[in-house]
Amino acid sequence: MSKQPKISDFSESCPQFFKVYLPNQSSHRLRIPPAFVKYSTEGFPNKSTITSSEKRSWDVNLKEVDGHLYFQEGWQQFVHDNCLESGDFLIFSYGGNAQFYVKIYGKNGCRKEVSGPSREVDKEITHPRDNQTVERKSKRVAQGSNVEKPKSSMPIQKGKRARKEAKKFVSEFPFFEVVMNPSYVNQGSMNIPSSFHNRYMEKDRHGATLVASDRSWPVKLVKYRGNIRRFNRGWSTFCRDNMLQVDDVCIFELIEENDFVLKVSIFRCRD
Repeated sequence: MSKQPKISDFSESCPQFFKVYLPNQSSHRLRIPPAFVKYSTEGFPNKSTITSSEKRSWDVNLKEVDGHLYFQEGWQQFVHDNCLESGDFLIFSYGGNAQFYVKIYGKNGCRKEVSGPSREVDKEITHPRDNQTVERKSKRVAQGSNVEKPKSSMPIQKGKRARKEAKKFVSEFPFFEVVMNPSYVNQGSMNIPSSFHNRYMEKDRHGATLVASDRSWPVKLVKYRGNIRRFNRGWSTFCRDNMLQVDDVCIFELIEENDFVLKVSIFRCRD
């Protein structure tokens, strides 16, 4: 098959595939049908662009995992910005040169229009999560002995007991602990310990998903001068929705390394 020319918009003559959006399968990444991947003998580059009917575009990385090709880094932002819901119907058209075009239809069968750029306060992605399913697809990294996994959110603790209880935390997954200070709660960003991100985070990673109490939030990862990495866009929404306060203790477990999914256990410090 000869290399296809780049097409400037959605075209019925282009190679196409459709996907039904299911949050428990597609919130973090979206698998491209194998039959569609085989259609292109030229292969696909690592970086692609998805353009909507409203002429808005998202840079989304393509990554092969276990023999399957996925929209991955950047996909969570696409889901967030388009307010995708369970049952939404997406038709993708491939214009060549890593350019994808998409039409989105709601459960009512009508085209879904999302106007204006997303804001940090946009609604978060929510979906039920099966802990066992997440564990099966996770790339595990042992952290000490195998122990029973704690619940997603710990009961409210009183005063300094929260920190003491957090110190008892154990997990089979890599994790780090952060005590919420005023800037983390009020200024929309949180530093990630360098000892953690140097070991477990890819240098070119730009997004993560935080999971707590059977809900999930996409957050942006940014790099500042030196070796500082932070949760940025989306972090303030996570703080607000989980009612985080100064001196609360949060423990972040890396339950899925490929998509960088972190389960957050919250130990509340309230007198």
